Amino acid sequence: MKILVSVVLIPVLTAFSGISAHAQTLTPAQVPAVTPSAGSSLKELIGRNAPLSSNRLSVALFTLKPGIAYPESYNKTAEEFFLIHEGHGTVWLEGVPHTVKAGDIVRLLAGSRHRIAAAPDSMLSFYALTAPPFQPSDYVQTGKP
Repeated sequence: MKILVSVVLIPVLTAFSGISAHAQTLTPAQVPAVTPSAGSSLKELIGRNAPLSSNRLSVALFTLKPGIAYPESYNKTAEEFFLIHEGHGTVWLEGVPHTVKAGDIVRLLAGSRHRIAAAPDSMLSFYALTAPPFQPSDYVQTGKP
């Protein structure tokens, strides 16, 4: 986990937020988790109100317990990527299911309806990278499970 933050996220910070490479490091274990719904947690690592501040992108670490799903949603203007970190599950893109596992990357253009679920036999952990940074007013739940 620390290697991912050091090797992957620090160059991202340098490229997108103007932070010099020697300025900051962060281990996700240092960030308190919030529980948006039963069986799920998220840690906002980078963003407007995150421990590593950025006005250009946000990074959040999501964890879903086995069988847990987020409802369908989309971002009005932001582009988003899911970097699958651990476990496996399914992501629906415009209603079409795709199996995902650790190491996979999912790209979501603005307006792309999507949902994600952990498999019944596996937790699912993924990083969500959003540019511009996530803001609640850009996020829309469609009401579909």
